[in-house]
Amino acid sequence: MRKLSISIRCLFITVALVISVSAQKPFNKGEFEGRRGRLFEKIGDGVAVVFAAGGQHYPVKFRQSPDFYYLTGIEEPGAVLVMVGPNKSSILFAPRRSPEGIRAEGPGIWQVEKKEEIYGLTRVQPIEEFLPSLQFLGLRAKKLYMLSGSQGNVQNAREELDFYEALEMTHSVLGGLTESKRVIAVIQQVLPQLTFQSLNPFLDDMRWIKTPYEIELIKKSAEIGAEGVKEAMKGTRPGMYEYELEAAARYVYVKRGARGDAFRPIVASGPNTITLHYSANNRQMRDGEIVYMDYGADYEYYTSDVTRTWPVSGRFTPEQEKMYRCILEARDAIIAAMKPGVTLAQLKDIAEEVYKKHGFGKEFLAVGRYIGHTIGISVHDVDPDRNRPLAAGVVYNVEPLLEISDKKIHMRLEDTVLITPTGALNMTAGAPAGLDEIYALIRQKAVSINQ
Repeated sequence: MRKLSISIRCLFITVALVISVSAQKPFNKGEFEGRRGRLFEKIGDGVAVVFAAGGQHYPVKFRQSPDFYYLTGIEEPGAVLVMVGPNKSSILFAPRRSPEGIRAEGPGIWQVEKKEEIYGLTRVQPIEEFLPSLQFLGLRAKKLYMLSGSQGNVQNAREELDFYEALEMTHSVLGGLTESKRVIAVIQQVLPQLTFQSLNPFLDDMRWIKTPYEIELIKKSAEIGAEGVKEAMKGTRPGMYEYELEAAARYVYVKRGARGDAFRPIVASGPNTITLHYSANNRQMRDGEIVYMDYGADYEYYTSDVTRTWPVSGRFTPEQEKMYRCILEARDAIIAAMKPGVTLAQLKDIAEEVYKKHGFGKEFLAVGRYIGHTIGISVHDVDPDRNRPLAAGVVYNVEPLLEISDKKIHMRLEDTVLITPTGALNMTAGAPAGLDEIYALIRQKAVSINQ
């Protein structure tokens, strides 16, 4: 038992950073109780164990792990949620903050009165009681459910983080088991009688279709994201720096209450456009070039992702305009075809016809017929089955792009789109994309800071 205690203690060495209550609105207990209720139906007589993110030692706002937040709505570093199927109990184990920690960083969940009532939990216990209690909680269970890999983060899907972590594990110094596998091994030692099952399929299935509560938050995030990009487009001219456009958009995001960036902002001009995830944003823009901004807001744990491409000088050249008309028509065709029952393969076929019509069929094939990705708590959100037809409540980011490498030019448009019962709603339409609209917008004077 001593080895187990040492192993698990390493998982909870954390700096407490944030209080778990949102300052913006009352906690929606029913939403999170409903999510746990649906998961209880899936795990039956099993026990589910989900870990929160650890504390952060660098100057970035704490953001809870996606699956832990999805099930609890609680921003408490180093906590563990245990869901006991046989009696439908939800128990949170959390570190207590020292007086010095409270003074330095503020209160945590242990300083919240009636915390069980507020969050809909059966009880809250100290983290030191986690392993001993787990042995008792698993007595009547048949299976142990845990995530079989990363939870992802605000920017990346689980598969992406799993890939990056696997690469790190191949390093001669860092080689060994990933953190998620080490955690599973520790818990299996405590509950050796239970059969291990992955939670991933259940949570992926649940998170794929958004609830009305989630949709409202994504709409707000999309509205903020579109407004920020729109503001960045105003007054663009040669001689400005890419970071000035970033600053204009971020000003709007903060002003409108976004908790932070959904991902590192991409403001790419000229030759920088062909670097897909360019983020230095320090180049001075020149006459005759294009610039695109790929940026999104993180609002109450729900993200948006907007991309607009526009001419630095106020008007595209004929060649640039030809490329732009292609991706604009592809975007509009894809969104027009989106509805329940339609597959991504069908949408790719629709896009391919548009690319061929404009003479860019080979370029579309060169990018693997890419048209976008799911979005939600993570920008690259869960995607349980890419062959599954769309359904009402799915949110998908439509992202047609076009690149001519030898000319060092890359264009893309991107919008956060909700699948409705009868079609689709572009939630980032507030950022104009039509040619006349963007030409007029560039001539406007910005009200923020890019003048």
